[in-house]
Amino acid sequence: MTESSLKVRPAVQADSRRVWEIRNHPQVREVSGNPQAFSFESHNAWFENKYFSAGDNRCYVLEVAEVVSGYCRLDFDQQKKWYVISIALDPELQGRGLGNYLLQEVIKNFDRQVKIFAEIKKTNAPSLKLFEKNGFKIFDEDENNFYLNYGE
Repeated sequence: MTESSLKVRPAVQADSRRVWEIRNHPQVREVSGNPQAFSFESHNAWFENKYFSAGDNRCYVLEVAEVVSGYCRLDFDQQKKWYVISIALDPELQGRGLGNYLLQEVIKNFDRQVKIFAEIKKTNAPSLKLFEKNGFKIFDEDENNFYLNYGE
């Protein structure tokens, strides 16, 4: 897989089904904030409202050979004035450095003045390693999660 076959771009509405397929994959749900399966219809309404209706939320997709293979979401928390980041890859492509590529591309094009927050399950060691490798620092933890920030 060459870097020339990789592309990170802002998500468009036509990406909704592929983002849903990745979000709804059992391996992805297992380490996400919501482990329950959900319908495409509910995802599609959420995707439209969250990223295309209004607000400061952002979603980027990673294309591998022109196929959406991962996404990185940045959801703005109005109260805390920071972005909550979430990243996921098609499980078939994990372990190949694609998450690192996606995260680096999103961060390098992001406003350095803005804080980014990540919540990572303690059972998700690869994700913790990915975020720490890219400059995120643990600032808190509880029984189940590590809490990291970037831009502090």
